Amino acid sequence: MLDQSNELAAWDRDHFFHPSTHMGTHARGESPTRVIAGGEGVTIWDNNGRKSIDAFAGLYCVNVGYGRQKISDAIAAQARNLAYYHAYVGHGTEASITLSKMIIDRAPQGMSRVYFGLSGSDANETNIKLIWYCNNVLGRPEKKKIISRWRGYHGSGVMTGSLTGLDLFHNAFDLPRAPILHTEAPYYFRRADRSMSEEQFSQYCADKLEEMILAEGPDTVAAFIGEPILGTGGIVPPPARYWEKIQAVLNKYDVLLVADEVVTGFGRLGTMFGSDHYGIKPDLITIAKGLTSAYAPLSGVIVSDKVWQVLVQGSDKLGSIGHGWTYSAHPICVAAGVANLELIDEMDLVTNAAETGAYFRAELAKAVGGHKNVGEVRGDGMLAAIEFVTDRDDRVFFDA
Repeated sequence: MLDQSNELAAWDRDHFFHPSTHMGTHARGESPTRVIAGGEGVTIWDNNGRKSIDAFAGLYCVNVGYGRQKISDAIAAQARNLAYYHAYVGHGTEASITLSKMIIDRAPQGMSRVYFGLSGSDANETNIKLIWYCNNVLGRPEKKKIISRWRGYHGSGVMTGSLTGLDLFHNAFDLPRAPILHTEAPYYFRRADRSMSEEQFSQYCADKLEEMILAEGPDTVAAFIGEPILGTGGIVPPPARYWEKIQAVLNKYDVLLVADEVVTGFGRLGTMFGSDHYGIKPDLITIAKGLTSAYAPLSGVIVSDKVWQVLVQGSDKLGSIGHGWTYSAHPICVAAGVANLELIDEMDLVTNAAETGAYFRAELAKAVGGHKNVGEVRGDGMLAAIEFVTDRDDRVFFDA
């Protein structure tokens, strides 16, 4: 009989390579092993029966909560009927076609098609390839640079890790790689000039972006990628008029906008998409997490009609587009997606996120906002953060 408290922990230390983990301390048993055994609603429990409220929703991804039978039943039914078939050369399933329609029906105006993958990282890899492909088709082979932001998170692959603007994902990996660039993060709380208003800081960020585009050469800059609200980089909402000013710069120099909605898509901010919440008009949208509420791995790229027309032009000229994954639009995963989006509608979770999120932030600010070690309480919708500091005036981080 397996000793749940000892033997399983030993197997974990000896054999399981965890993501984003301090390998040495974990392998030596200096950091705890916690085996998660179950979940219901917002609660999870480990194999010792210890319960916790999962305020992080996994990794901001279990939008409908744990234990939703509608989704598990859809997964089981699809597995029994057709566990797998590929999506290459025009093949589809009822679920993959239905989910595509459901996503476009909910997406911001001007979006056209959905390409499916398995993770936000691979979806952003797809974005990079589509951007480069489009510029080659349009006879602009030099227009390939992509501008991201410091503190942004867009994945941990070679190119997506390069897009990410956090040192943890660069250190000792020889990242970031060309042609990825990083510009100012819209982190108003930590602006260098505290006399700036939110709108002035937004203009400053837009000016820094324009300076970078001009320095690199507008004919070489293909796209800008950003999360509607910075997620892993600190839950940082954009300051006033930020996206309006950024979009004006991008339009001026014919630079595509990729909205990375892996975290914000499907209701997290109290709107179906963060792009609608902040008035963003993207050319490509990255989705994952809330697409299935993480009941199965699924991601996607929502392609605007503007980009789609170039892809059609390229295919007519060059033949089939040479991009795809074995598990693109995996039948089990897309079945989970259909059930999940139906559940989000049935439970009116988008409205709930708007109402509950506002209440939560207000109560959070009331409870801890005046503490000497709390620099800021911030967030939007069902995303919130408390920034702890050693001193409210100096805004110095505590040592990690």
